[in-house]
Amino acid sequence: MARRNKTMKIYFTVLSLYCATVATAETATGPIAFLKSHDAVVQSVLVAAPDTLPEAVREKIKGHINAAFDFPELSRLALGGHWEQRTTGERAHFTKTFSGIIREQNFDSFLRYYREGKITYQSEEVENGNAVVTAAVPLEREQVEIVYKMHLVEKAWRVYDLVIDGVSTAEGNRRRYARYIEKKGYERLIAQLDKQLDRLLQTRK
Repeated sequence: MARRNKTMKIYFTVLSLYCATVATAETATGPIAFLKSHDAVVQSVLVAAPDTLPEAVREKIKGHINAAFDFPELSRLALGGHWEQRTTGERAHFTKTFSGIIREQNFDSFLRYYREGKITYQSEEVENGNAVVTAAVPLEREQVEIVYKMHLVEKAWRVYDLVIDGVSTAEGNRRRYARYIEKKGYERLIAQLDKQLDRLLQTRK
């Protein structure tokens, strides 16, 4: 019972911090301020949470990390020129599956960044509703350089690409998927992505 009460206490702490920080993030004026507000709540939760995160806490952290991303735009960029060739239903299917994969991968990557180091934002360039933010994460055995490419979506900053150590996530996905489609077709690609998402979700159980 004591363990259950502790888990519930952590859950409601996460919920209150999440709601407060979402409100702050949405009203932040600059892209760095927006990103820092997201980082702050996750760090606060991790300080109070056990090493093995309860499922409810893990899901809240995952949701908060991914709230900063524009998944429809990420999906469009991943398919590149093939996006226009897809039907409305195919685009919706791809966006759902691709977003699910990225959400899981983001959680793993950023959880490591938060636990091993501290994301330090170095500069921001803002022009016509677009922004580029440079950051560094000193980890235990390496330093990761991150460039956030962002734009305004309904007056809120959202990330549409991450450049990790000089490698664009969007560009890497676009090239990989284009090669796959040329060799095996779009139907095989989406089938493989569906399987990849299923495997990722199974590892969480």
